[in-house]
Amino acid sequence: MKKIIIGIIIVMLGVYLLFNNLGYLPAAVHRLVISWQMLLIAIGTVFLFDRKSGHRNQRAGMILIFIGAAFLLPKIFNAELSRILVPLLIIFAGIYFVVIAFRKKEPDCIAFKRKYLRHLNNVPFEETIINEDGTVKRSYVFTGSKEKWNHGKIKRVEIEAVFSGIELDFSQVELSEEVEAIHIKVESVFSGIALYIPEEWNTVIQKAGIFGDFVDNRPRSVIQQAAKGKTVVLELESVFGGGEIRCYE
Repeated sequence: MKKIIIGIIIVMLGVYLLFNNLGYLPAAVHRLVISWQMLLIAIGTVFLFDRKSGHRNQRAGMILIFIGAAFLLPKIFNAELSRILVPLLIIFAGIYFVVIAFRKKEPDCIAFKRKYLRHLNNVPFEETIINEDGTVKRSYVFTGSKEKWNHGKIKRVEIEAVFSGIELDFSQVELSEEVEAIHIKVESVFSGIALYIPEEWNTVIQKAGIFGDFVDNRPRSVIQQAAKGKTVVLELESVFGGGEIRCYE
């Protein structure tokens, strides 16, 4: 069924491009069809009809369609009508999430973590060299990666994962003496991320999430241990994703 839906979407895209190139469609239609909102709706439709992957993908499909529709409706209808339609859509979405919340046996963060990280269980860590300037920016999109960072001294790290499964080992990372606090920002969007951090880091965790979360799975003794050394601020954000913080005991 999923292949049929993908085929239909491709055919509809081809028909649209044909009529648009012939000048039969107004510019307003082009702005609606070629937009990130419509892309989310298309991906959500594919997920919705992916019956082989079970209910999780179908729920993800409904979420994507909802997000795309919520931001697309104000562009289609006038402002007055949008003021009614968008809140109604949000109300129905809220009712849906309340219903499925009572049926779930595990938090979203655990579900996303298992989904995106399970294929990395038997994969060895890959050695990754840090840049000399100490600033690292990485983006992972539709991929899986298991990396052990070493060499160099970090100052600031920014990591973005979209539809990915990532494990990062910071146990061999050195911290720069040039700044008072090291900032490590991690964004998980429909992804699962596991971070291995050294026990001696004076770790300050700042979390924010929408339908997802980061779980601190370090032993309580490690968390409560009096920190020595430089402060490391972990800025953890998750949007329909999850992650966990680990350490080597």
